[in-house]
Amino acid sequence: MNSFLGEIIKNLPYFCSAKLKQQVMKKIFAAFAALVISVPSFAGGFITNTNQSVSFLRQPAQNAVISTESAYFNPAGVGFLDKKFHLSFGIQNCTQTRTIDSNYLPLEYGNPSSKKKYTGKTFVPVFPTLDAAWRFDDKFFASAHFGVIGGGGKADFDDGLSSFEGLIAMVPTILNKIKEGKKVVTYNMDMDVSAKQYIFSGQLNLGYRFNDHLAVSAGLRANYVHYSTKAFIGNIQLSGLENFPTLAPYIEQAGALFADRKVDCKQTDLGWTPIIGINYKVGDFNFAARYEFKTSIRLKNKTKVLTDPSLTQYADGKDDIANDIPAILSLGAAWAIKPSLRANLGFNVYFDKNAKYYNTMTGKNDRGDLIGGNTLEFLAGVEYDIDDRFTVSAGGQRTQFRWGNDYAFISDSSFNVSSYSIGLGVRYKVNEKISLDAAVFKTYYDSTKKTMSDYNNIGVRTYALLSQVAGGALIQMIPGGVEALKIEGTDVFDRTNTVLAVGINIAF
Repeated sequence: MNSFLGEIIKNLPYFCSAKLKQQVMKKIFAAFAALVISVPSFAGGFITNTNQSVSFLRQPAQNAVISTESAYFNPAGVGFLDKKFHLSFGIQNCTQTRTIDSNYLPLEYGNPSSKKKYTGKTFVPVFPTLDAAWRFDDKFFASAHFGVIGGGGKADFDDGLSSFEGLIAMVPTILNKIKEGKKVVTYNMDMDVSAKQYIFSGQLNLGYRFNDHLAVSAGLRANYVHYSTKAFIGNIQLSGLENFPTLAPYIEQAGALFADRKVDCKQTDLGWTPIIGINYKVGDFNFAARYEFKTSIRLKNKTKVLTDPSLTQYADGKDDIANDIPAILSLGAAWAIKPSLRANLGFNVYFDKNAKYYNTMTGKNDRGDLIGGNTLEFLAGVEYDIDDRFTVSAGGQRTQFRWGNDYAFISDSSFNVSSYSIGLGVRYKVNEKISLDAAVFKTYYDSTKKTMSDYNNIGVRTYALLSQVAGGALIQMIPGGVEALKIEGTDVFDRTNTVLAVGINIAF
């Protein structure tokens, strides 16, 4: 990046009157302040929660299992349950962290170095799931499922996010370039970002069993989406301006433009998901498939506080923010190797590229265009009956996101990374009607590095704002044009996740 601002400052006495200089400086710093929270909304979510029962946590390959939990994983499989009313209730305890290791040169003017870690923490003490299944007679059956199909907790970034801080850090970076990169001007600021994400769901399935081998089902899920975003950026201070005596008065006069920035917005919608399923059973094998159609979600804003009207994605009453739940194809196979030992396989495809997502950079519902390919998921698991009372189980899951080589779809404010998960658990049969489940589920995420030639598009966005200042006159003073404003940076995304759970199953 060239010291273009030095040229601007040197030439201001010749190009501008004192009044115009003041107006120019106010507009420059107003532009930087306005950009602070003009980043993709943290609210929203891309992944679908599949931990919809304790049985899944102790053995994730549930796609072809015939049990009460089939109400969610294999609705057509309910047709092969005993002719009873089956009920399963579980409580999960979830702990998750999200970390972004950022490396961006301007950060060194407010921190010990250009490297900084931002951590978001989520703790969900009670995550409930409920399944019910009823086989009426030889032909007809029904099931219902209630759970949190997406989101499920509150994420707190007590130190904010790098894309927030990087915009403010650009100011001392430009000034320090005049001093040959010396750490003359530094900054200080407070940030706090938190978001709640919930998609509460309830579904009802009806089915028909043709014979001893084949059954089909059809159902509908209601999804109530509730997102809440709160962000605060304030107490912005610049130190070392005394080294720029001709510039300092204009910056001080623009001090009011560094007022605190706040957002408090809730976003809601109700979406509907049609679901169809098929189950084919032959001998010791069972095969199943489930297809969930795409769920159209258009979030509607109810905004309490918005101090910056340029953040149009949070505008009160806005009702066209896309955040679809993608269609899902689920395939599964189960093999009863012997009465006491069962093996299971599963495969899921999430049709992400056909879904719509809001893009704050373009103001359109075109963020899905950045996705490289649909998400794939591979599952395997085994169950073993130690005796008439105890069953032990274990399994694994591989989730492969296909973001493309440039990872343009993910950002520090919204990201999911590929992972491996392991589930372990036990079932204890109290009697013929009641059994108890306990499980632990641990996810290991792939550390994902995203390199940006223009970190979070800060250079491009700054150039666009400067082009509007003083009728575009400043553009003529920037040697190298927009390329002079671009600074390379990297983000390394990572997560941790641990779930503990207990459940009860009843049949009568």
